[in-house]
Amino acid sequence: MFVRPVNHGIVPGITLEFLAPRATLRCRSSCNVAALPTSHKALSGRRHMSSKSPRSFPESPSTLTPGGILTKLERDVRPFSEQHISSLSHAQVDAFNMIIPELRVSLGQRDLTKTLEIWSQLKSKNLVAVLGPTHHDVCSRAVQIFFKDFQFSELSVEGVELLCEIALVCAAGGSTNGLRAVMLSAVGAKRPDVTLALYQKYFNQLTEKDPLQRGDVQELDQAVVVDVLTLADEPRAVDDEETVSPSPIRDDILLAAIVAHAQLGSFPAALQIFLKAHTRLSATIIDDVLDSISSDAIFRLKVFHYVRHLNAAALIARPPALAKHLSNLVRDGANTSLERLYTTVIQGIEAEDNPWLAVTTAQLSSTRTISLPHGFWSLFLKSSLACRRTELANRVWDDMLRLNVKPDLVAWNTLLDGYGKMRALKSVTTTWELMRMQRVKPDALSYRAVISALFTDGKVDRALELFHSFERDFLKDGVSLDDSAILAVYNTTLHGLLFASREEDAITIKKKMQETGPKPDVVSYNTFLRYHGRKGDLKPMSLVLQELEAGAVKADIYTFSTLLTALLRVRPDADKIVLKFMEKQGVVPDTTALTAIVDQQLQERTPEAFKIAMGLVSRMERGDFGDAQPNAITYTSIVTAINHDAWLERQVIDECNRWIWDRMQTRGIKPSRSTYNVLLRASLANREPEGLEYAMKYYREMLRQKVYFTSDTWYILLKGLVDRKQWEVAAEVVKDMRRHRANNNLTSSLRTLVDKIRRHHG
Repeated sequence: MFVRPVNHGIVPGITLEFLAPRATLRCRSSCNVAALPTSHKALSGRRHMSSKSPRSFPESPSTLTPGGILTKLERDVRPFSEQHISSLSHAQVDAFNMIIPELRVSLGQRDLTKTLEIWSQLKSKNLVAVLGPTHHDVCSRAVQIFFKDFQFSELSVEGVELLCEIALVCAAGGSTNGLRAVMLSAVGAKRPDVTLALYQKYFNQLTEKDPLQRGDVQELDQAVVVDVLTLADEPRAVDDEETVSPSPIRDDILLAAIVAHAQLGSFPAALQIFLKAHTRLSATIIDDVLDSISSDAIFRLKVFHYVRHLNAAALIARPPALAKHLSNLVRDGANTSLERLYTTVIQGIEAEDNPWLAVTTAQLSSTRTISLPHGFWSLFLKSSLACRRTELANRVWDDMLRLNVKPDLVAWNTLLDGYGKMRALKSVTTTWELMRMQRVKPDALSYRAVISALFTDGKVDRALELFHSFERDFLKDGVSLDDSAILAVYNTTLHGLLFASREEDAITIKKKMQETGPKPDVVSYNTFLRYHGRKGDLKPMSLVLQELEAGAVKADIYTFSTLLTALLRVRPDADKIVLKFMEKQGVVPDTTALTAIVDQQLQERTPEAFKIAMGLVSRMERGDFGDAQPNAITYTSIVTAINHDAWLERQVIDECNRWIWDRMQTRGIKPSRSTYNVLLRASLANREPEGLEYAMKYYREMLRQKVYFTSDTWYILLKGLVDRKQWEVAAEVVKDMRRHRANNNLTSSLRTLVDKIRRHHG
């Protein structure tokens, strides 16, 4: 409750009488609520809660229309959305303390007449905007329960308007249970127009940053990106790289509007609101929503069809998101999802009913509102071959020809490169020959892909022959040797020759590059350094370094790391030699440079490289490199590297994780959120009991240090707990999310996971 202030000018404090025991509220309300009229129409006594009817308004002859609801809500709600607590008078404090318990009681008793009276008092005294998250939640749930007990058609127009108004106020404040119940009840009553009118008002409140919305949407620098776009049952993955901002639109509210459009058969309109929402929907939430309104199998399939195509459209409309999503599918081996997504896109082009996608911008129309982005076909070719789905790649190619899309050089190169990485030399050579037959002129990247494939397959002489053909046929007058693609052909050839121990041929090409171009770059020299370093030939390495300096080429971290690895085998003063060389190259051997070397060593993914990296960190800690001490980035790079791809034994990883944690604590270094995320994921992956113990230790430390939580952290923690069947612990974490007010800005995947935990925990 609001505490009555003494007369000293201090802003009134706030306590939550709302959370007082029910008995207290009933006692208080019984003194204030008079007997109510019962002239309303009696409802059926079939309700499980009681045989009483809601105390409702008399039936009104007025017609319930979406426009009427919107107009009335706009008029009634907005004037009360800007009140601030500091401006409350003593009279308003007293009124609020008295009205709120009465509002709860009237809603609990399903007394619409009394609720309208109390709500009108809140508005007349400018107290609607004073409602906080707890009030929003309780009122929203009350509306939700109301619509579980009574059908939409059983209520009067005034009753519906009142409940809609309360639900919208609460939804704008972050509690959407009531609004969802109203919208779905209207759908169940075959009134999709009302559902859509409510959605539009809700959307306007959030996107216009209506003051009714408690707290702006916070930008997340890293968030969860989930493979829900094809409604597959494959495991969802967390992506820690893509920077996104979660939509303020709640998934269930958006889905209710989509269901309404499905009732109307208006896919284009559904697509329009979906693209504006900037979110995605998962199969789980569809089941949850449809279970509450419809058992019609055909209609459920229709809604699933709508959502699948809407999710695909959202990707196509945002090319960077499409590229990132396909990359994630390849990374996770989600072959089924990849094919289903592609099938959905093609259906969007060719469907007789609701075609929404145009192949080119010239085909855009009132229904085909999105066109395929540039590079679409190459993206799917690349992804298909990366997943070793040659039949899908063939299908993509056939669809291009069938839809009158002429494959460009990028598409041809994608085939060459993809088949090469699959070690499918026959497919590479067949594609190469087909290019020449169709008079498609290859570029430098075409040659590079075929040369690389030949070297990989051990066809060294053929690769070298094609390289010389490239020099003879491609490098003619007018072709710039400074082109990075041309240099890539040379570097690929150098790498292939050295890998095949054809050192003399590689040296000959390098000398020619030095004399006539293209000039060798740091990659060229690093290739030779790596070759000699693995053989332990220090003298040739020294000569390569001299050539690098003579060519005015700046060494990079890979150069220093390769040199350090080779020297450590034979020289106890290897680090001093490397540091001196770094200084000579103008690179200060500070924490940043040494951390980069540590990271480069760990990228080798070998026990020997791990030993070198950890030894270097230990020397940094001892002060062997002066002020170059390990920092949070140093330790985070180690944690990230050792927990990626399981290239070390599980016991070694767990021990190293704990060692790094102890070192950071001892040295007073605060782990970043990224560090915590890696430690949480690694600990929860450890199936031993101590894995859970350490995960919760890290989590409690994050809370104690007040580390800013984003959706990625919540998702990693909850997903790990659910996978371990730790439902009780997960439920406690969900409560913590509520205390941190994280529920207002959940990504689709996280919201689905939270709902799953709540359903399981009851």
